[in-house]
Amino acid sequence: MYYDIASKVILSHCKEPFLSYFCKLPVEKALLVDPRPQETPSLRRSDFVLKAILADGSEMLVLLEFLSSWKDEIPLRTLECRIRHVLQENLPVKTFVILFVPSSKVKDFYQDEEVHFKFNLVKLYEVSAAEVLEKGPECLLPFLPLFKDGENFIDEAEQKIYQADIPRQSKADLLTGMAILGGLVSQEIPLKLIQRRRDLMIQSAAYEIIKREGYEEGLKEGIQKGIEQGMQQGIRQGLLEAIELGLKLKFGPEGIKLYPAIVKIESIDSLRAIKQAIEVAENIYEIERLIKEL
Repeated sequence: MYYDIASKVILSHCKEPFLSYFCKLPVEKALLVDPRPQETPSLRRSDFVLKAILADGSEMLVLLEFLSSWKDEIPLRTLECRIRHVLQENLPVKTFVILFVPSSKVKDFYQDEEVHFKFNLVKLYEVSAAEVLEKGPECLLPFLPLFKDGENFIDEAEQKIYQADIPRQSKADLLTGMAILGGLVSQEIPLKLIQRRRDLMIQSAAYEIIKREGYEEGLKEGIQKGIEQGMQQGIRQGLLEAIELGLKLKFGPEGIKLYPAIVKIESIDSLRAIKQAIEVAENIYEIERLIKEL
């Protein structure tokens, strides 16, 4: 979920460069196509549907699906999405699946006894980080942790984004996106970036969305685990996960230092109080005082 949000926020700043660099399309302009009302709940929409205007003036639809992990149904799901948009938009369509991490099961086609469908598979983990750092625009750099040897260039990419001649809000979104995607590679990457650039990253739309949904998701997961393992323990685990995420996003490494003490708290009411306090606290000392009082 978080990786989807990060990808979409990054791409909102970088539609044309992304399509040109990774999809090899001669794009002059790309516009996000608003989703139409769905006829049935089962219909899916690609992560991103873009109307691309090419260098020769022609138009096409580009369907982008970002994947943090491979699933066997992806080829069929991609075909479903493509057919729907061909029927709806009456434009040529190109489909791209953007895969973040390697998988032994990955394939770029769907085939059965009647259908053979091949789509474009972009394996970001095979892209050269050094090349993108040298040649690509700053807006592509948030994907750098996923590239080949990307971990070796995190500091350079961070500096390039921070020093870029772009609006401060764009820098916040790009750095936050890089921190989130970096978590797929190493937990050290998001912690390092949050520690150094938290004052900027908290201005990002992605930061706020993930922080809010993180609390909600923690409770949802807690309820689900409660069904399987006992409601009280499940809710407690969900609260702990929400608290851990809140500490990490709001206070960085210093916040995580409080987590071992919080794990020892058994009371669900106390954990709820801590979760609510994190949302409104102005500094980490308010949370430290609350933990001592509980």
